[in-house]
Amino acid sequence: MAAVRLPGKREPRSNVSRRSSSRHAAPSRLRSRETAVPVLIAAVLGANVTAGTAWVASSKTVTLSVDGQLRQVDFRGSTVGDLLAAAGLSVGEHDLLVPAASAALEDGAKVAVRRGREIELVVDGQPRRVWVTAASVDEALAQVGLREENLALSASRSRAIPLDGFRLQVITSKRITVLADNAAQERETTAATVAEALAELGLVADGDDRLSALRTDPVTEGMSVRLVRVVVERIEEQAAVPLETVQRRDPALPVGQTKELTAGKEGLIRRTVERVIADGVLEKSTVLSATAVSAPVSRVVAVGTKPRTASAPAPASAPAPARRGTAGAASLNWAALARCESGGNPRALSPGGRYRGLYQFSLATWRGIGGSGDPIDNTPEEQTYRAKLLYQRSGAGQWPHCGPRLFS
Repeated sequence: MAAVRLPGKREPRSNVSRRSSSRHAAPSRLRSRETAVPVLIAAVLGANVTAGTAWVASSKTVTLSVDGQLRQVDFRGSTVGDLLAAAGLSVGEHDLLVPAASAALEDGAKVAVRRGREIELVVDGQPRRVWVTAASVDEALAQVGLREENLALSASRSRAIPLDGFRLQVITSKRITVLADNAAQERETTAATVAEALAELGLVADGDDRLSALRTDPVTEGMSVRLVRVVVERIEEQAAVPLETVQRRDPALPVGQTKELTAGKEGLIRRTVERVIADGVLEKSTVLSATAVSAPVSRVVAVGTKPRTASAPAPASAPAPARRGTAGAASLNWAALARCESGGNPRALSPGGRYRGLYQFSLATWRGIGGSGDPIDNTPEEQTYRAKLLYQRSGAGQWPHCGPRLFS
């Protein structure tokens, strides 16, 4: 260290004795020590300033984004991992960190953390658990590949997803066909059940209507649903009770000749009928109760048994019937045929509604023999008359099962 000279008088050169020189030596050494103290302090201060400069040089300020929330973090270190430690954050296996923990950081850098959230995702009734780093429902849907716009969701797309996750129900759009009221409607729907899909179309099904699927069935792609409108009605009506024909052998009459002894008369009943009409077509008719108003009177016919002789004149022909074309059928047992075909009910209908009345005419056959309107709306006498015309034209084969009753 260079000596530091303090200011003062100049010392004598040669006339100073050894003793005098010894006396003045002590003050010189003192002055040297006093000069070293400030130099040492300056050196220590210099070392501290150098260390402070190194600390300042390693400190960084970084922008940290955690689930979109920004903050500034001052820390000492060089990597993303150092930053996370300084910020008191840990990153799990389902979290997203950009850049990676080992990446080097410069002052002013940006680091993003997206924390993982577990969602119970139920798509069209099928549940599964997925992990996402999305902050909202809309982002979560994109991450799991559900990017359609027309989805039915149990939560709004803007809803934030909590860290502990939640349950999200998703219904995808499906094309279905609904047949109802004589029309077919095709549409895209996000309805979960058949009942909800019908409600979207403004179709209300009551307790009697029929559906080809259960109301609670889930809607599936390409599903076809049929709605049948059913009306159940009860009516009060009067109906004729067919009379019976009783044949009596008469030995006084020649063989082949008949004679009416008693004209007979149909009876009358009052009954309650339940009718089931499906999409406007009568499907079923059931008699719930019947009360007799008047009993039928049997028709009595004498049948000749007297053998003809060669000289005997031909038997007189029977009186002409009131209506043309039924003479050959007058003596047949029409009451027996009616009982077999319809139970004697002039308003009877077959299960499908195709055959109608006492003798179960089809509408085409009825009109082919001159009938008008519906057979069941005509009197029993008119129906019997038309049946006789049909027999004259085509024989008993028109009634394959019951035709033989005509000859009983």
